[in-house]
Amino acid sequence: MALARFLTSRLHKLLEPWQSAARKSRLRNFDLPPGAALPIAHIRAEAPHRCDHPLCGLLVDDAIRFHSRNAPRAGFRRRGVPTAMLLDMTRYPTAETYLRAVSKRSHGNIPRAAKKAARLGITCAPIRPESYRASIAAIGASKRFRSGGPVLSAWFRPASVIADTREPPSSPPCPSHWTMAWGAFVQEESGPRLVAHLSLRRVGDLCRTHDIMCHGDYLQSGAMKLLFLETTRWLLDRQAPETQGLRWFMYGAMEHGSPGLHEWKRLMCFEPANLAFERDLHSGGVAPS
Repeated sequence: MALARFLTSRLHKLLEPWQSAARKSRLRNFDLPPGAALPIAHIRAEAPHRCDHPLCGLLVDDAIRFHSRNAPRAGFRRRGVPTAMLLDMTRYPTAETYLRAVSKRSHGNIPRAAKKAARLGITCAPIRPESYRASIAAIGASKRFRSGGPVLSAWFRPASVIADTREPPSSPPCPSHWTMAWGAFVQEESGPRLVAHLSLRRVGDLCRTHDIMCHGDYLQSGAMKLLFLETTRWLLDRQAPETQGLRWFMYGAMEHGSPGLHEWKRLMCFEPANLAFERDLHSGGVAPS
Protein backbone atom coordinates (compact mmCIF):
# COMPACT_ATOMS: atom_id res chain seq x y z
CA MET A 1 0.00 0.00 0.00
CA ALA A 2 2.81 2.42 0.82
CA LEU A 3 4.47 1.68 -2.53
CA ALA A 4 1.18 2.23 -4.36
CA ARG A 5 0.64 5.59 -2.63
CA PHE A 6 4.17 6.72 -3.46
CA LEU A 7 3.86 5.69 -7.12
CA THR A 8 0.44 7.33 -7.39
CA SER A 9 1.77 10.65 -6.07
CA ARG A 10 4.69 10.54 -8.50
CA LEU A 11 2.38 9.68 -11.40
CA HIS A 12 0.07 12.61 -10.62
CA LYS A 13 3.06 14.94 -10.43
CA LEU A 14 4.29 13.80 -13.85
CA LEU A 15 0.85 14.18 -15.42
CA GLU A 16 0.14 17.70 -14.15
CA PRO A 17 1.81 19.62 -17.04
CA TRP A 18 -0.22 17.63 -19.58
CA GLN A 19 -3.44 17.89 -17.58
CA SER A 20 -3.20 21.69 -17.78
CA ALA A 21 -4.30 21.37 -21.43
CA ALA A 22 -7.83 20.79 -20.12
CA ARG A 23 -7.93 24.19 -18.38
CA LYS A 24 -9.40 26.19 -21.28
CA SER A 25 -12.36 23.92 -21.92
CA ARG A 26 -13.10 23.46 -18.23
CA LEU A 27 -13.03 27.18 -17.51
CA ARG A 28 -15.73 27.57 -20.15
CA ASN A 29 -18.01 25.42 -17.98
CA PHE A 30 -17.97 28.36 -15.55
CA ASP A 31 -18.38 30.99 -18.30
CA LEU A 32 -14.76 32.06 -17.85
CA PRO A 33 -12.35 32.86 -20.71
CA PRO A 34 -9.02 30.94 -20.89
CA GLY A 35 -6.98 33.78 -19.38
CA ALA A 36 -9.51 34.77 -16.74
CA ALA A 37 -8.22 36.18 -13.47
CA LEU A 38 -9.46 33.70 -10.89
CA PRO A 39 -10.45 34.67 -7.35
CA ILE A 40 -7.85 34.09 -4.66
CA ALA A 41 -8.98 32.38 -1.48
CA HIS A 42 -6.88 33.58 1.43
CA ILE A 43 -6.54 30.59 3.72
CA ARG A 44 -5.99 31.15 7.42
CA ALA A 45 -3.98 28.11 8.41
CA GLU A 46 -3.76 28.84 12.13
CA ALA A 47 -6.52 28.20 14.64
CA PRO A 48 -8.29 31.03 16.51
CA HIS A 49 -6.98 29.42 19.70
CA ARG A 50 -3.56 28.27 20.83
CA CYS A 51 -2.63 24.84 19.47
CA ASP A 52 -0.36 22.88 21.79
CA HIS A 53 -0.53 19.53 20.02
CA PRO A 54 2.60 18.83 17.92
CA LEU A 55 0.48 17.50 15.04
CA CYS A 56 -1.03 20.94 14.41
CA GLY A 57 2.24 22.52 13.30
CA LEU A 58 3.03 19.54 11.11
CA LEU A 59 -0.35 19.73 9.38
CA VAL A 60 0.01 23.48 8.80
CA ASP A 61 3.52 23.13 7.34
CA ASP A 62 2.43 20.22 5.16
CA ALA A 63 -0.62 22.12 3.86
CA ILE A 64 1.39 25.25 3.02
CA ARG A 65 3.96 23.14 1.18
CA PHE A 66 1.35 21.01 -0.62
CA HIS A 67 -0.88 23.91 -1.67
CA SER A 68 1.95 26.16 -2.82
CA ARG A 69 1.25 24.69 -6.26
CA ASN A 70 -2.28 26.19 -6.14
CA ALA A 71 -0.88 29.72 -5.69
CA PRO A 72 -1.67 32.27 -8.43
CA ARG A 73 0.85 32.56 -11.26
CA ALA A 74 1.29 35.04 -14.10
CA GLY A 75 2.36 34.63 -17.71
CA PHE A 76 4.07 31.40 -18.74
CA ARG A 77 4.29 30.25 -15.10
CA ARG A 78 0.51 29.81 -15.17
CA ARG A 79 0.99 26.70 -17.31
CA GLY A 80 1.08 23.47 -15.33
CA VAL A 81 -0.35 25.06 -12.18
CA PRO A 82 -3.36 23.10 -10.85
CA THR A 83 -6.44 25.19 -10.10
CA ALA A 84 -8.16 24.44 -6.80
CA MET A 85 -11.85 23.56 -6.86
CA LEU A 86 -13.43 25.34 -3.90
CA LEU A 87 -16.76 25.57 -2.16
CA ASP A 88 -17.21 28.86 -0.31
CA MET A 89 -19.18 27.67 2.70
CA THR A 90 -20.31 31.20 3.60
CA ARG A 91 -22.68 31.04 0.62
CA TYR A 92 -24.63 28.28 2.35
CA PRO A 93 -25.92 29.27 5.80
CA THR A 94 -27.44 25.81 6.24
CA ALA A 95 -26.91 22.35 4.79
CA GLU A 96 -30.38 22.54 3.22
CA THR A 97 -29.45 25.59 1.15
CA TYR A 98 -26.46 23.68 -0.22
CA LEU A 99 -28.54 20.59 -1.00
CA ARG A 100 -31.03 22.76 -2.87
CA ALA A 101 -28.17 24.30 -4.89
CA VAL A 102 -26.83 20.85 -5.80
CA SER A 103 -30.32 19.71 -6.75
CA LYS A 104 -30.83 22.74 -8.98
CA ARG A 105 -27.46 22.39 -10.72
CA SER A 106 -27.82 18.64 -11.26
CA HIS A 107 -31.53 18.84 -12.18
CA GLY A 108 -32.27 16.68 -9.14
CA ASN A 109 -30.10 13.79 -10.31
CA ILE A 110 -27.61 13.74 -7.42
CA PRO A 111 -30.22 13.90 -4.62
CA ARG A 112 -32.22 11.16 -6.39
CA ALA A 113 -29.14 8.93 -6.56
CA ALA A 114 -28.48 9.52 -2.85
CA LYS A 115 -32.08 8.63 -2.01
CA LYS A 116 -31.74 5.47 -4.09
CA ALA A 117 -28.72 4.44 -1.98
CA ALA A 118 -30.68 5.09 1.21
CA ARG A 119 -33.56 2.93 -0.06
CA LEU A 120 -31.05 0.14 -0.71
CA GLY A 121 -30.16 0.25 2.98
CA ILE A 122 -26.80 2.01 2.60
CA THR A 123 -25.88 4.02 5.67
CA CYS A 124 -23.07 6.47 6.47
CA ALA A 125 -21.04 6.97 9.62
CA PRO A 126 -17.64 8.27 10.81
CA ILE A 127 -14.90 5.63 10.68
CA ARG A 128 -11.36 5.01 11.81
CA PRO A 129 -9.62 3.96 8.56
CA GLU A 130 -7.09 1.81 10.41
CA SER A 131 -10.01 -0.27 11.66
CA TYR A 132 -11.17 -1.04 8.10
CA ARG A 133 -7.92 -1.93 6.36
CA ALA A 134 -9.31 -5.05 4.69
CA SER A 135 -12.39 -3.28 3.33
CA ILE A 136 -10.40 -0.27 2.14
CA ALA A 137 -7.92 -2.58 0.39
CA ALA A 138 -10.82 -4.41 -1.28
CA ILE A 139 -12.32 -1.10 -2.42
CA GLY A 140 -9.01 0.00 -3.93
CA ALA A 141 -8.53 -3.32 -5.69
CA SER A 142 -12.06 -3.41 -7.12
CA LYS A 143 -11.32 -1.22 -10.14
CA ARG A 144 -7.96 -0.61 -11.85
CA PHE A 145 -8.97 2.53 -13.71
CA ARG A 146 -11.17 5.29 -12.35
CA SER A 147 -12.15 8.85 -13.22
CA GLY A 148 -8.99 10.13 -11.52
CA GLY A 149 -6.73 7.80 -13.51
CA PRO A 150 -5.13 4.39 -12.84
CA VAL A 151 -5.45 3.02 -9.29
CA LEU A 152 -2.03 1.57 -8.56
CA SER A 153 -3.21 -0.07 -5.33
CA ALA A 154 -5.30 -2.35 -7.56
CA TRP A 155 -2.13 -3.42 -9.38
CA PHE A 156 0.15 -3.71 -6.31
CA ARG A 157 -2.06 -5.66 -3.93
CA PRO A 158 -0.56 -6.68 -0.57
CA ALA A 159 -0.08 -10.37 0.07
CA SER A 160 -2.17 -10.18 3.24
CA VAL A 161 -4.30 -7.55 4.95
CA ILE A 162 -5.32 -7.33 8.59
CA ALA A 163 -9.04 -8.03 8.99
CA ASP A 164 -11.40 -5.20 9.87
CA THR A 165 -11.59 -4.56 13.59
CA ARG A 166 -14.43 -2.00 13.31
CA GLU A 167 -13.12 0.08 16.19
CA PRO A 168 -14.94 3.43 16.41
CA PRO A 169 -13.05 6.68 15.73
CA SER A 170 -12.00 9.07 18.47
CA SER A 171 -12.18 12.86 18.43
CA PRO A 172 -9.08 14.65 17.10
CA PRO A 173 -6.91 16.44 19.69
CA CYS A 174 -7.42 19.81 17.96
CA PRO A 175 -10.73 20.91 16.38
CA SER A 176 -8.94 23.14 13.83
CA HIS A 177 -6.28 20.71 12.54
CA TRP A 178 -7.34 17.14 11.83
CA THR A 179 -7.82 14.26 9.42
CA MET A 180 -11.18 12.48 9.77
CA ALA A 181 -12.98 9.87 7.70
CA TRP A 182 -16.49 8.63 6.91
CA GLY A 183 -17.75 5.46 5.33
CA ALA A 184 -20.79 4.09 3.51
CA PHE A 185 -21.99 0.65 4.61
CA VAL A 186 -24.21 -2.12 3.27
CA GLN A 187 -25.85 -4.47 5.72
CA GLU A 188 -24.86 -8.15 5.58
CA GLU A 189 -25.45 -11.14 7.85
CA SER A 190 -21.96 -10.77 9.31
CA GLY A 191 -22.54 -7.08 9.99
CA PRO A 192 -22.14 -3.80 8.10
CA ARG A 193 -19.58 -3.87 5.26
CA LEU A 194 -17.70 -0.77 4.14
CA VAL A 195 -18.21 -0.08 0.42
CA ALA A 196 -17.05 3.55 0.15
CA HIS A 197 -14.86 5.86 2.18
CA LEU A 198 -14.10 9.57 2.25
CA SER A 199 -11.46 11.27 4.37
CA LEU A 200 -11.08 15.00 4.94
CA ARG A 201 -8.16 17.05 6.21
CA ARG A 202 -8.68 20.38 7.93
CA VAL A 203 -6.06 23.10 8.36
CA GLY A 204 -7.44 26.33 9.84
CA ASP A 205 -10.45 27.48 7.82
CA LEU A 206 -9.78 25.11 4.89
CA CYS A 207 -10.99 21.52 4.66
CA ARG A 208 -10.12 19.37 1.65
CA THR A 209 -10.87 15.89 0.40
CA HIS A 210 -7.90 13.72 1.28
CA ASP A 211 -8.93 10.26 0.06
CA ILE A 212 -12.17 9.21 -1.61
CA MET A 213 -13.18 5.94 -3.27
CA CYS A 214 -16.15 3.63 -3.79
CA HIS A 215 -16.13 -0.11 -4.43
CA GLY A 216 -16.50 -0.84 -8.14
CA ASP A 217 -19.56 -3.04 -7.54
CA TYR A 218 -21.41 -0.13 -5.89
CA LEU A 219 -20.61 2.75 -8.24
CA GLN A 220 -24.13 2.62 -9.69
CA SER A 221 -25.84 2.31 -6.30
CA GLY A 222 -25.53 5.98 -5.37
CA ALA A 223 -23.37 5.11 -2.35
CA MET A 224 -20.70 7.73 -3.07
CA LYS A 225 -23.26 10.46 -3.72
CA LEU A 226 -24.99 9.67 -0.44
CA LEU A 227 -21.67 9.59 1.42
CA PHE A 228 -20.50 12.90 -0.05
CA LEU A 229 -23.78 14.68 0.65
CA GLU A 230 -23.98 13.36 4.21
CA THR A 231 -20.38 14.36 4.94
CA THR A 232 -20.95 17.83 3.49
CA ARG A 233 -24.15 18.09 5.51
CA TRP A 234 -22.08 17.44 8.64
CA LEU A 235 -19.69 20.23 7.66
CA LEU A 236 -22.43 22.74 6.90
CA ASP A 237 -24.52 21.93 9.98
CA ARG A 238 -21.61 23.49 11.91
CA GLN A 239 -22.64 21.75 15.13
CA ALA A 240 -19.51 19.72 15.89
CA PRO A 241 -16.45 21.57 17.25
CA GLU A 242 -14.43 20.20 14.32
CA THR A 243 -16.66 22.07 11.82
CA GLN A 244 -16.83 25.48 13.46
CA GLY A 245 -14.81 28.28 11.86
CA LEU A 246 -14.53 26.56 8.48
CA ARG A 247 -14.93 28.68 5.36
CA TRP A 248 -13.46 26.73 2.45
CA PHE A 249 -14.05 23.17 1.24
CA MET A 250 -11.64 22.01 -1.49
CA TYR A 251 -12.10 19.07 -3.82
CA GLY A 252 -8.87 18.51 -5.77
CA ALA A 253 -7.90 20.44 -8.89
CA MET A 254 -9.97 21.51 -11.88
CA GLU A 255 -7.51 20.01 -14.36
CA HIS A 256 -7.22 16.60 -12.69
CA GLY A 257 -9.20 13.54 -13.72
CA SER A 258 -11.65 12.70 -16.46
CA PRO A 259 -14.39 15.00 -17.81
CA GLY A 260 -16.82 12.98 -15.70
CA LEU A 261 -14.95 13.78 -12.49
CA HIS A 262 -14.79 17.46 -13.45
CA GLU A 263 -18.55 17.51 -14.11
CA TRP A 264 -19.17 15.81 -10.74
CA LYS A 265 -17.28 18.58 -8.95
CA ARG A 266 -19.16 21.26 -10.90
CA LEU A 267 -22.52 19.71 -10.07
CA MET A 268 -21.50 19.67 -6.40
CA CYS A 269 -21.07 23.48 -6.68
CA PHE A 270 -17.25 23.58 -6.46
CA GLU A 271 -15.67 26.43 -8.45
CA PRO A 272 -12.11 27.25 -9.64
CA ALA A 273 -9.88 29.50 -7.53
CA ASN A 274 -6.28 30.04 -6.49
CA LEU A 275 -5.06 29.69 -2.91
CA ALA A 276 -2.90 31.95 -0.77
CA PHE A 277 -1.99 30.67 2.69
CA GLU A 278 -1.69 33.14 5.53
CA ARG A 279 -0.64 32.65 9.11
CA ASP A 280 -1.84 36.11 10.12
CA LEU A 281 -5.21 35.76 11.82
CA HIS A 282 -6.20 39.29 10.85
CA SER A 283 -6.22 38.57 7.11
CA GLY A 284 -8.80 36.67 5.11
CA GLY A 285 -11.46 36.89 2.43
CA VAL A 286 -11.25 36.78 -1.33
CA ALA A 287 -9.44 39.18 -3.62
CA PRO A 288 -9.11 39.24 -7.39
CA SER A 289 -5.87 37.85 -8.79
